[in-house]
Amino acid sequence: MNILNLSPEQFENLTFDIVTALGLRNAVWRTPGSDLGRDIEGEYFISDLSGQYQRQKWYIECKRYAASVDWPTVWNKIAYAENHNADILLFVTSSSLSPQAVDQVRLWNDSNKKPTIRFWGGVELCAKLNLHSQIAKKYGLKSETDSKLEAFFPSIDFLLRITNSISPEIGEVSQAKLLLLHAFSELITNRMLDVQSGYGFCFKEHTANDYFDWVDTDNISFLPFDKYSMRALLAYLYFVLKKEPVIIQESSKVIKFIFLRELIESELSHIKVISGLSNFIITIEQRSIILELI
Repeated sequence: MNILNLSPEQFENLTFDIVTALGLRNAVWRTPGSDLGRDIEGEYFISDLSGQYQRQKWYIECKRYAASVDWPTVWNKIAYAENHNADILLFVTSSSLSPQAVDQVRLWNDSNKKPTIRFWGGVELCAKLNLHSQIAKKYGLKSETDSKLEAFFPSIDFLLRITNSISPEIGEVSQAKLLLLHAFSELITNRMLDVQSGYGFCFKEHTANDYFDWVDTDNISFLPFDKYSMRALLAYLYFVLKKEPVIIQESSKVIKFIFLRELIESELSHIKVISGLSNFIITIEQRSIILELI
């Protein structure tokens, strides 16, 4: 699993998908001071023995390095996170920490100062990708579980929920639900065929026949976005919102969907399942989501 084959931007996108899959909430890109990167911040909630939850503010620094990360680099990021009241500062790198950095990080954490410093090296990152092999496939990486179906369990569970909600006893099935069932079945079928080919996910561009008639494409270009995952996402939004969302093209690589209401937790979870089978990442805002090509 050669993570160095990814560009720095793809490495950040990969990290974003992993940390959100592991439970980071309200994850957004941010702009730290010195390197003008797009590293990540979000919230993580931990439960105590009383059943109450405590909120932690996490800052995540992504370093696609071939060499080890030195202490000056770590120290520079500590100052930024400390000034913004972060509880945890997580370094995610394709390499490792230098011996000096390991010693200094230990001293920092022993002093009980904030933020607490955590670190994922290349080994830890690959281990997490093996647990979430669907994310590895999304970025063209080969995990140890490529030959298994575990990666598709979330999406298959979602598909079965849609299918099981269709029954002769409930009367006529809405057109929106049928569109969703077809689009999501098509997405899973093609992703599973991709895996069988041995080359990871193979994303497809749109044609004129791939658009729904209720989607206004006059000022929108979906062309570089994978057609199967985009069709599934559009069908899902149409199904849960009962109308088409407002769509804004912010750039050739970024599309924003605006809603009249906030999406509930289960709806956001389903959207993340679709994103895991796509060639885009999704950033969630209060009444909108932003799609960005990986």
